[in-house]
Amino acid sequence: MKGIIDFCKNNKTVSSFLEEYGPQVRKTALICLIGLVLFAGFSLFRSAGDELEVESAAPNSAESEDMDTRTVSAGMIYVDVGGAVKTPMLAELPDGSRVDDAIKAAGGLKQEADMTSINRAEFLEDGQKVFIPSFPLDEDGNIIENAAGNTADIGAASADSGSAAASGKININTADSTALQTLSGVGPATAQKIIDYRESNGRFSSVEDIKNVSGIGDKTYEKLKDSITI
Repeated sequence: MKGIIDFCKNNKTVSSFLEEYGPQVRKTALICLIGLVLFAGFSLFRSAGDELEVESAAPNSAESEDMDTRTVSAGMIYVDVGGAVKTPMLAELPDGSRVDDAIKAAGGLKQEADMTSINRAEFLEDGQKVFIPSFPLDEDGNIIENAAGNTADIGAASADSGSAAASGKININTADSTALQTLSGVGPATAQKIIDYRESNGRFSSVEDIKNVSGIGDKTYEKLKDSITI
């Protein structure tokens, strides 16, 4: 404010104008002049503030990258992979992945993995559990079916299934839900219980072990025993 008043006193044009008119006019003119200067300064300050606000509203490159990351994450699913895999884990996979992709993410299968009832081509869903059952092992870590000392593989399980089909009996260690439901007194729910039991506890060691499945008692077993095998 003091600078503006000094400027008015030192400027000849302004001074002569102020001296020509009376004190009251000079005072009014001086106030108007000061008001114009303040208004001009306020306008410049407001204009600079608007430009700063526009700049701060624009997204920076880091925020854009975060948005891209969220878009990619939206196309991912999480699957719990366990059982006879080398590295049981919570796997993050692209949406549209299959069971085989989950197995590979977990480091592949262990030697004792029983893939008889596992569909590698099945599509996965977010939050799904993939459990790979195991063939039973002896004290030395060898698969029990391999008593002769030869290397066991999934083909052995397929051979067992074929033998069961030839005898007209259902192999409760390898049969899927559809095959199990051909047994007397076994519906979809009981068939699933049989599958869940062997996935959690391994293969049945004897035909009579089927009574360990919830809902299968002595009476049901008597109906089943002549139609099943292991």
